[in-house]
Amino acid sequence: MLLKSQFVAGIAFVALATALGAAGAAQAQSTAPAATTTPPQPPPKKPKDEGTEVGGLVITGSRIKQTNYNSPDPITQITQQQATLTGAIDTTQILQLSSVANNNVQINNNFTGFVVTGGPGVNTLSLRGLGAQRTLILIDGQRMGPAGVGGTVGPVDLNTIPTSIIDHVDIDNTGASSIYGSDAVAGVVNIITKKNLNGGDLKLTAIPSQQGGGEEYDANGSWGKTFDRGYVTAGFDVYVQEALKVGQRDYLGCSRDLATVPGTGAGADIIDPSTGQAKCNNLFLSPGLEDAGDGILYRAAPGGPSGFDYLGGALDVPGFQAVGINNLLLNEFGLPNITAAQTRASEGIVPYNPPMFAQATAVSPVSRYTLTFNGGFDLTPHNQLYGSFMFNERDSSQVGISQFFGISNPNSVQNPGFFLPLPVLPQLSFDSQKVDYYRAVVGVKGDLPSLGPLNNWTYDVYGQAAIDQGSYVTTYNPADRVAAVLNANGTEATPGCDPSFLNPNDHATCVPFNLYDDIAAGGFTAAQHAFLYQQATGNTSYDHYYIEPTATGDVFKLPAGMLKAAVGAEFRWESLDDTPPPDFVAQNAYNLSTTGVTKGSEHSEEVYGELEIPVLKDFPAVHRLDITLSGRLSNYSSYGSNGTYKIGADWEVTDWLTFRATHGTAFRAPALYEQFLADQTSFLGQLSIDPCIHWATSGASLNVQHNCAAAGLPGNFAGGNTDAEIFQGGGSGLKPETSINNTVGVVFQPKWFGLNLKTAVTYYTFDIKNQITNFGSANILFQCYDSTNYPNNPFCNLFTRSPFIPGPGGAGSGGIATVDDNFVNVAEEIDQGLDWETTYVTDLPRDFKLTIESNLAWTFYTKTMLLGGLSNDFLGQVGQPVFNGNVNFKLEHGPWTVNYYLYMVGKSSDNDFVASQDTNFYDTGETVNLNHVVPFYSTSDISVQRKFDKFTMTVGIKNLYDTPPPYYSSEGFQNRIGVVPLTSQYDLVGRAYFMTLERKF
Repeated sequence: MLLKSQFVAGIAFVALATALGAAGAAQAQSTAPAATTTPPQPPPKKPKDEGTEVGGLVITGSRIKQTNYNSPDPITQITQQQATLTGAIDTTQILQLSSVANNNVQINNNFTGFVVTGGPGVNTLSLRGLGAQRTLILIDGQRMGPAGVGGTVGPVDLNTIPTSIIDHVDIDNTGASSIYGSDAVAGVVNIITKKNLNGGDLKLTAIPSQQGGGEEYDANGSWGKTFDRGYVTAGFDVYVQEALKVGQRDYLGCSRDLATVPGTGAGADIIDPSTGQAKCNNLFLSPGLEDAGDGILYRAAPGGPSGFDYLGGALDVPGFQAVGINNLLLNEFGLPNITAAQTRASEGIVPYNPPMFAQATAVSPVSRYTLTFNGGFDLTPHNQLYGSFMFNERDSSQVGISQFFGISNPNSVQNPGFFLPLPVLPQLSFDSQKVDYYRAVVGVKGDLPSLGPLNNWTYDVYGQAAIDQGSYVTTYNPADRVAAVLNANGTEATPGCDPSFLNPNDHATCVPFNLYDDIAAGGFTAAQHAFLYQQATGNTSYDHYYIEPTATGDVFKLPAGMLKAAVGAEFRWESLDDTPPPDFVAQNAYNLSTTGVTKGSEHSEEVYGELEIPVLKDFPAVHRLDITLSGRLSNYSSYGSNGTYKIGADWEVTDWLTFRATHGTAFRAPALYEQFLADQTSFLGQLSIDPCIHWATSGASLNVQHNCAAAGLPGNFAGGNTDAEIFQGGGSGLKPETSINNTVGVVFQPKWFGLNLKTAVTYYTFDIKNQITNFGSANILFQCYDSTNYPNNPFCNLFTRSPFIPGPGGAGSGGIATVDDNFVNVAEEIDQGLDWETTYVTDLPRDFKLTIESNLAWTFYTKTMLLGGLSNDFLGQVGQPVFNGNVNFKLEHGPWTVNYYLYMVGKSSDNDFVASQDTNFYDTGETVNLNHVVPFYSTSDISVQRKFDKFTMTVGIKNLYDTPPPYYSSEGFQNRIGVVPLTSQYDLVGRAYFMTLERKF
């Protein structure tokens, strides 16, 4: 009821506002003089976009009504037909794999188990790799509201945009805040929807994969009718993405090291004696046990081939065999060394590959259901009432694998003889999300009367309500139940479970536990699992309302043409409310991120204006020169006021050569989650954040060496044995991000001898200041220990370290305990690159027509500079290639179309960030080569389409040559799934077949 009340109230609010706007427009019409310089024309019976339609073309990047397509902004266009011919039925794929976005990692359904902005299952778009929050997404020129779950909802979720509504997509590849407001820093994506429907359309698509898993299906339909005084359209869309499990692909199901012998290239991986193949390092020590008192690892014995038993089992414990023995460990205790072969044999039997790992999802499943409605009615010959409504439901889920671990009571009678036992057991985890997204737009638009030199003016007053209602189910271990098991002494009434640790309000009943028997059995019993693993639900809402009146038309005529203008205002209200599951708020979720309730709101008011100035026309070397100017003033309740501007020039030298350039500023207001996010806790490994680990031999600076020693840490300090707890939350006093954007380009479109060629080259630069981000736990620690005023440096107050205890009994002590890492204005990012787009169309003999389109992109420079002089330059690393692009060949003949699509990602390397050799592989003393270089990657799609009178059939093959994703060794800079890097650029599914059937009626 609350949801319905909020939505109805929102619709009523914007309807009232737009009705008032219509009344004002009607009054203006009624009081205007009878005679006008230019008689107003009736509006078309079809809906208009925020851009201006010109023969089916929508001008994106400008509010000014156009009569032809002259824009200084570089615009990339993707059509519905291109998507159909390549088998792309998911908006995420269409946008993320475009050349303007594919130079960096995009968040999609591959990121199972990772914490992402917007919550699990979200799909976002980051143009230029500058961040999803810096990319503005519109539908027909109107801002979309965010969607997702959790406390970090902020970016638009591409799941809310079904491909069936898309006619084409315009991507403005430069900053456009002066036109569209906050978030338009990296660019603007304008989804132009289908219109002018008279009749119905039904479209079915199936994309089964050759090897099974990752299948896609879509069914959508629409119906429309245009009347004398209006129009109405309605549609539905159902999309299903099946899961791809890691066990369904060889390259996903086994995380081999991919080590080779220098010189020969022979395989050097550790061999698993149970398979005779390279060891799968899927999940460390699962099931197994570490004695945290001395660092020795154990597996249940007998546990398969014996491998290597040190000194005949001198380190074994009854029922358990010591594994992973190496000389580094032995030297710590003054024990005799072993050979490299013995080290390999002992490492080969460390349990790393529980069978359940194969069930984890590499591509998470999702189902989406969408209903749409659009309509318009001519109130008068010059005024139209219009509206649109969309409902979208996303049901997504992820299957991950987690580890239950913790130091168990060493005094338990169940303990077979460990000093400080730390059992590790694997278990599947099941998370799911349901997101309902409502979007409604109500508006009035039409013609304004002429006033002196002001002619051909039109207005548009509309309001939008976008409401996100999400719920999310998370699998977790209640901390009180874990404590009851880990602290038990085995003599309880229910052995292995001490009820005194249980939350009395939980009304849980202990079940018997013996963790040592569970390790031998490979996991928990059903009763134990039901006791330790619970599912809880959190709820998220994000409300997004705004009203926008605009007007555009002619100002007066200049010698080179008509001076045109647009003016407008925007009033926006947003609120975020996330309530996590109760145990997460109470910090009773063991070893998982916990958080409080996130709640906050903001409102803003903005005014803007734009001019298009024709400067010269029909001069020598100046066929046409136009200048565009735009500016915006913004006031936000969170930080105050700011302004942005943009200048553009479009110089047509001849009808076949044009130069264009833009210079402007852009901004991004702090997102609600960046301001109000309740403190979230997560965990990071000590190696990834602590600069004091092995500070004497790691090449650390003199400051780091001096300060780590001052902290009481020895030069060979190995780090803590438990992860550090990281606290992240909203920042206070955040300022808006600001950006300076520049583009310079040339458009070459010769028409000699009937040539139909258009090629455009654009050089761009972005300089974003005051970037809002987490400074990073590793950076905080480095700033402290590399300072000259340790321990009084302010960064040293942002973390705590546990006391270091010398000697074997203190192994694993002295680690980082906590780090505070809230959002701050801390970074500057510079990005430079080049886009090259070409379209060539030619008629061939026998009525064939060939169209070649290419989109190629190079990133020349990217650098992020942090507070204190730190900088990151990841250009060319895996996931951030210097080059990416695509080329499409389309051959048409009558009703037949044959299409070939080539997708390309350039070579990338992490060798500047990680070593290409391990000189002490698994502490064997051996040197091995590791591959952290990804070669040039490409896939090909091919399709055939046949059009009949009211029926169209398209069949094709995606990834024609079944090209697998590139392989990537362990010890790299990137996360991996199996042996492939976890990025969005590479196809995990493999060859798939697609068929689309479309029927019009």
